[in-house]
Formats: sequence, structure tokens, C-alpha cells
Amino acid sequence: MGIFDKLFGQNDREITSRDLRVALLGVKRDRKKNQLELRKLGMRQGDLLQKLKRARKEGNAPDVDLYYDELQGLKYEQSLARRDAKVRNLETIALTRYIRGVERLEKTSNTGRIRSLMEKVQASGLDEMLRGGEVDEAAYLDMLNAHMDEIGIEMQEMDLGIDEDPDKEKFLSDLDAIISAEEEGNIDAALAREEQLKKEMEKDQPETEGKI
Repeated sequence: MGIFDKLFGQNDREITSRDLRVALLGVKRDRKKNQLELRKLGMRQGDLLQKLKRARKEGNAPDVDLYYDELQGLKYEQSLARRDAKVRNLETIALTRYIRGVERLEKTSNTGRIRSLMEKVQASGLDEMLRGGEVDEAAYLDMLNAHMDEIGIEMQEMDLGIDEDPDKEKFLSDLDAIISAEEEGNIDAALAREEQLKKEMEKDQPETEGKI
């Protein structure tokens, strides 16, 4: 069951930013456990590789077969753990973004708009995207961005007296993707995304050469 399914399946009362924050704490706690599990699996892999290398050097065929089979089983465990890590990271990003939106609406005491936002979250289809064997991080973030853009348009209609940078949402989304890649250990992907972000920032800079 996805994080939003759990939230909306508890009862019929109104969801508040506090409910979302409690859910976020749970997801972060699960993410830490998951990261610890990945580290343990990595240590087991290193240990098995050393045992396999030693058995191979000694010509110990039974041990070679044993350690090789254990490594294959470990690869499956690591695959599941990495998938869980990706799910937790994406849920963290989504919850964080929705918390910001709900907190803004709570400042206006407009329960109707909060209810409307929560209904959109419930119908967003984000949980469904995390149920398959493969998790498409880019597709999930694209759907989340599209949903936040829709919500952002509604919020812009409200006079909250807050000047929002129209490029901030995309920038933060790209930053979230970099953080997610780093936490999953995809350093190359994180560096590539960061370089692209830097290029976009440089591209947005106004030309000042030759001007006073």
C-alpha cells in the first residue's frame, strides 16, 4: 500500500499538514532503515567476493559454487533494497512538496481548498506508479511536477501576499532529483543532473558585457 493510500484509508476526517508531516517522518525512518540495509548488503557482498576469490585460488570447487550461488541471491536482495530506496526517496519528495502547499492553504483557513487539494492528491495516481517491479523516477517526477503546476495555478489565484519565483518550482524539482540520485548512490547521474542545472542557471543569467 502506497503512502497516500495509507493516509486516505485511515478515516474520513480532513487531512492536515500535521498528518502529512507524520507520514513524512515515517517515510524518512523507513528510508534510514533501507539505507542501513543497503550498507549491510554491500558489506556481505564484499565478504562473499573475498571468500569466492580465495576458494577460486585454492581450486575449491564446492566452495566456489556455494559462494557464487550466495552472491546471486544477494544480487536479488540488493535489487529489492535499491527499489525500496527509490520509492522512499520519491515519497519523501512528494510529501515535502504537498506539505508546503497545505501549509500555505492553512494560513487562509480555507478548508474547502485544502479538501480540494487532498482530493487531487488522492486521485493523482502517484502511488500506482510505485507499485510495479520497475520504478520510473523521471516519469514519477514529471507527474508530480504536472500536479504541482496545476495546484500552483490555483494558489496563484489566492492573494497571499507572497511573491513566487516562477522558475523556483522547476529548480527545486531538479534539485530534488539530484539529491535522490545521490542518496541512491547514482553519483554519475547526480553529477550529470547537477551540470545540466548549472548550465541552465548560466543560460538564464542576463547579458551584462558591454553594459554599465
